Formats: sequence, structure tokens, C-alpha cells
Amino acid sequence: MKTDLYSIVRNPVALGLATYLSLASTASQPQAQSTEQVEISVSSSANSSAATSTSSSMASGYRVESTTDEAGEPVWRFFQGDRELAAYHADLEGTPGFYPLLSPSGLPLTRNFPMEPVGAAKQNAAAASPFERDDHPHHRSMWFDHGDVNGIDFWALKSKMKVGQVVQRSADTSTFGSVDIVDGNATAVGFSELKTSNDWMTPDGKRLLRDERTFRLHEHLGDTIMDVTVELIASDGDVTFGDTKEGSLGVRMAGTMKVDAKLGGAIHNADGLKDSDTWGKVSTWVDYSGPVAPADLSPSDDDVTAEDAADWERAGITMMYHPANTLPECYWHVRSYGLFAANPFGRHHFGQAAYDGVEIAQGDTLTLSFRLVLHDGAFDADKTKQHFEAYQASDIESLSGKED
Repeated sequence: MKTDLYSIVRNPVALGLATYLSLASTASQPQAQSTEQVEISVSSSANSSAATSTSSSMASGYRVESTTDEAGEPVWRFFQGDRELAAYHADLEGTPGFYPLLSPSGLPLTRNFPMEPVGAAKQNAAAASPFERDDHPHHRSMWFDHGDVNGIDFWALKSKMKVGQVVQRSADTSTFGSVDIVDGNATAVGFSELKTSNDWMTPDGKRLLRDERTFRLHEHLGDTIMDVTVELIASDGDVTFGDTKEGSLGVRMAGTMKVDAKLGGAIHNADGLKDSDTWGKVSTWVDYSGPVAPADLSPSDDDVTAEDAADWERAGITMMYHPANTLPECYWHVRSYGLFAANPFGRHHFGQAAYDGVEIAQGDTLTLSFRLVLHDGAFDADKTKQHFEAYQASDIESLSGKED
């Protein structure tokens, strides 16, 4: 028997998750073992955050709240229950991006600078300040840009030089929830999703291309999963993503996690390479993990050693590149000082033969799919293998919302 929740509740938006599960469980009333699924999906524009927040409570606690930053720019905060997962900014110091990114237990995974000054008392920044540096201000937590698009640099920071800029034009959020009912016991699962449209603007104010981005957050093996789909659309003429190391999906890890901090941070890839040996290599995934400074650490404690940090909590990010991508190989611009970037365009900086880059003809689209696993604990090879097997088996079109 298929339980249709809408036959039980005509206005499910008014209900919380507990009531929803109770009704769904009651409705099934199985006499023998049975498995059922109730589905509900909710969509909203960026201008209806209140409706999103209320209705999302049914989707296993997933919701997206729309707000603004101090400059009045839009921000979307992702939650599962009362637990914040991440926040996406329409303008994160000059480009769209995520800050913060949090582990399942709420540990900060990325550097606070340049969003917060080194030493700022926010997102554990004060505790982390002895290990944070104000280098590379264009490394903004998590973002997607490229250093050579028709010869224009979109990777560098606009305030520092004449460069291109990605400008967000629109955004929509949605949530999906299902209730799996086995012998009358209901378990809720689901995800939250943000879709954005963006223009890549030249220094003289002309659009070079546009993109559509989909960020889907859900859970697997107790870790937070973020599926990232970027559709690069040659809307205004042919575009070429050039052969440079400066790109493309970037993360700047928390200062205590970087290998150079010598506190126990480590980089691993799918081929068994570690730390600096992973730079410039092709791999299906890379993990960057390390210790997180406790909140009571004094900002003046700049003589902390790996032995001191041995009891600190560990967390990290595994970034994956889907094998079904049109561009079959991804190089990794991952550094011991904390930069962590997946780059399917660069070659010659990584020791390969130079080439002319990847051209997208006018009217065509190049789609790239990535997965980030935000995890607590140190790198776990067996668990990472399970994560990648699940990702490899997934259909990338469904991850982009094309088949929803």
C-alpha cells in the first residue's frame, strides 16, 4: 500500500516533522512487514524565506533560511534541525561562495579570513588566529572561479587588480523529504537545495558567459554531503577556459588543519599519495583533514605543538570529481598551506604538456559535477571508499535537479 500524506493532511505546510511522521506512521497500520515511502517536495523563490523555513521542517529537518549580511547582500543558511550546515553568500568578498562550512558536529572547516579579520571573535576565529594567515585574500572559504577565461582572470580579488567578477543574478531554494515506513516505523530523509544563476562580467562590464549552479545538501554515512553542479553556458559567444593552475572549485581550509601548521593536518588522495605529493596530480578524490582549535584556546598560544593538539577534535573535507563528467580528468591544486582546489582545466602548471584550454562554443553548455563530504574525525580510508562508490553510482543529472 502506498500512503499518500496529502490524503491525510490537506495543508501539510502547517505541520511540524513530529506530527508529520506520526500521521504517516498511523496511516500505514501494516498487518505484516511492509515498506512504504511518502514523498513531499517544497520549492520557493529567494523572496519567500518564511515559507521555505516553515515547510522545510517536514523534510527530515532540512531547511534553508534566507537573510542578508551586514552589507545587505543575500545569504542562504542551510540547516538540518537546529544544526547549521553551511551558509551561501551572493557576494562573498567579491564572488558568490560558502562561509562557513561546518562539520556534522558544527566544527568550522574553512579559514575565516578575509570574511573576518585574523583574530576576530566569530566562528572560532579567535581560537584559530595563531594558525591563520592573511595571505591570498582571494581564497574565500569555498567558491568557484577560474584564472583564465578568454584571457580574463576571475580567480584573483577584484579590489586588488583589474579582473573579471562573477555576479549572482537570481536564486531559488527547494527541499525534498520522504518518509520510509517499515512495519509502521517512519524514518524521514531528505535534502535542501539552492539553485543560482550567475553572470561572468568582464572588467569593462560586459557579460562573457553565464552559469547555473546547484548545491544540494543531504546526509550519507553520518556525514554532510554537498553535491555541486556547475553548468557553464556560452551565452554571449565562444569562451575558452584556459590552461592555468588558478581554478576552479576552491576551498581554503581552517588554519589548524593545514599541513604547514604541523599539528596533524594531512592530505590524502585516492591513489595513496599524501600531503605535498598530491599537488598537481589527477585523482578521483582528495581529502584534507586535521585538528580544530578548541574554543578556549588563547589567541596568544602560538607555540602549540602536534602533541598539544593530539586531543583536539578532528574534522575535514573530502572533495570528489564524478567519473561521468565530460572532462574526464581533474587535477588538484591542493597546497600544504591550506588551499584545496579541484581543477579540470589546468595542465602545464601541473607538469603536463601545455594546451589551448577547453572551448565552449556559443550556445553550448559544459557541466561539471563535484561532491564534498563534510566529516567529523580524521581521514578514514574505508569510509571514503564507501562514499566514493555511492557517488560513482549516482546519476549526475539527478544530482543537478534535472530529473526532480
